[in-house]
Amino acid sequence: MKAITKGGRMSLTLGAVMALSQQCAPGISLEALVPQVKVESHFNELAIGINNGPQVRARSLPDAVAIATRYIRAGYSVDLGLAQINSHNLRRLGITIEQAFDPCSSLHSAEVVLTENYNSVSVGLTETDAINAAWSLYNSGSTTRGMRNGYVRKVWNAAADLVPRMQAMLNGGQTPQFVAAEAPVPTESGGTAPAPSAAPAPQPRWIYGTPDTGVIVFK
Repeated sequence: MKAITKGGRMSLTLGAVMALSQQCAPGISLEALVPQVKVESHFNELAIGINNGPQVRARSLPDAVAIATRYIRAGYSVDLGLAQINSHNLRRLGITIEQAFDPCSSLHSAEVVLTENYNSVSVGLTETDAINAAWSLYNSGSTTRGMRNGYVRKVWNAAADLVPRMQAMLNGGQTPQFVAAEAPVPTESGGTAPAPSAAPAPQPRWIYGTPDTGVIVFK
């Protein structure tokens, strides 16, 4: 697995995150998950976010585990690893602090949480509103706070940057190819603007764009 070292951090390449997502989180399409992971950790598998606490940086897995353990024991809410799994969810997800820093375990946990979020809000909402609410829940525990604080917008912006690059890799035969479709991006005024083409994948999955609805849906 290729990684880029930046100031002691281990940042995975886009191709590596795509491959891991296909292997470890097959229930969510690459185009829906990878941009969110980019926003969460910038593909740094040792990322640590201490909520209402100091900024910290781990230089190795043992260092990351030690730092996270120290702050969790001190009562902080801590986000861990590639998908920034929150420490309050570790027991429910059945993973340890060390496992939260494993990229595959992190992506699988993200799949579980995102699917739960979507299922909890999808009734009565449009597909776009449901996916936005699911992302907001992932970020803040609220269906709306993640939109107010800009998190959901960041994920859409990351998708605008990454999806064309991902599609180029798909078209180059580096990973299985799928049929592209268009998805709308929520604007600050509440409307939508065109998003980059993205690729649906086998069901059941989150799909970034479908020919009939043009939005991310869960089926």
